[in-house]
Parts: sequence; structure tokens; C-alpha cells
Amino acid sequence: MSVQTIYAHKTIGITDLKRDGGIIDTITEPIAILKRDSIKAYLIPEKLMEVIADYLDDIKLAKLVNERIDKEWDKAVEVNIDDL
Repeated sequence: MSVQTIYAHKTIGITDLKRDGGIIDTITEPIAILKRDSIKAYLIPEKLMEVIADYLDDIKLAKLVNERIDKEWDKAVEVNIDDL
């Protein structure tokens, strides 16, 4: 039997989740879904998913910005502010 890290403070069995589907409407934090004492999925609130999606978008945009900076850096022109 291997040890799994659980990235949630609460767990629920898949059978219990099927029996009480109303739990989906009440979650406020991530819940690990277990099947035969093994983690199969995580159930997370909608607001947390929005935060995660925004964070991933920010990471993608930051990567794109850095790639463009690296590509365009050698095209930079030095300017004296007094000349403007």
C-alpha cells in the first residue's frame, strides 16, 4: 500500500458523494474524493477554480511578455530624456 499526499483538509468517499449529491452546493474548501481509500479526484468550490484559472492565465501572460522582451530587447534604442 502506497502513501498518498492529500491536498485537502476533508475527504469523502465516492459512494457517500453519490448518496448525498447536495454536498456539492455546500462546499467552501477543497475535498478529496476517495475510492477504496485511494484519492481519485478533488472537488473544489467554483470561486477557487476561478482564482486558479486566473492565476494560470497570469502565468501564461507573464511567459509571453518575457519571451517578447527577450526577442525585442536588442532592438531597444538609447534615448536622452532631455532630448525629448
